[in-house]
Amino acid sequence: MSKRNVCILAGAGLGAWLAATLFYGAFGSALIERAFWFYALNAFLAAALVTFAFQAVARLLRIPRGRRLYPAMAFALPGVAAANLILLGLVPLAPGAEPSSLGRYLAFLIVLYISIGASVFERAPQKARL
Repeated sequence: MSKRNVCILAGAGLGAWLAATLFYGAFGSALIERAFWFYALNAFLAAALVTFAFQAVARLLRIPRGRRLYPAMAFALPGVAAANLILLGLVPLAPGAEPSSLGRYLAFLIVLYISIGASVFERAPQKARL
């Protein structure tokens, strides 16, 4: 994997993390955390969108399906590192939010990054033999 691809994947991953974090920061404590089913639905929807973004970038960079483990790490690591700043309390997620909101934010991110990791191990469709 080239340095150019790593930079593109890291930038796209950071952008995807930022979008998910801004969404959670804007609607987390006020709307998403009110009901478990609504929270779960939003977590899975965000995970699907971020996974789609990773797969789209990987396809645009013409990375074969069997070689997407390291690109997935390059995509995820900037967001994981930036999320640690929020979880350590160095950057507030939403001023005035409850401390339990950070735990819910962490669970939100875990679902996000597990879906990216799971998509890496997806097999390519095989052609039918007659």
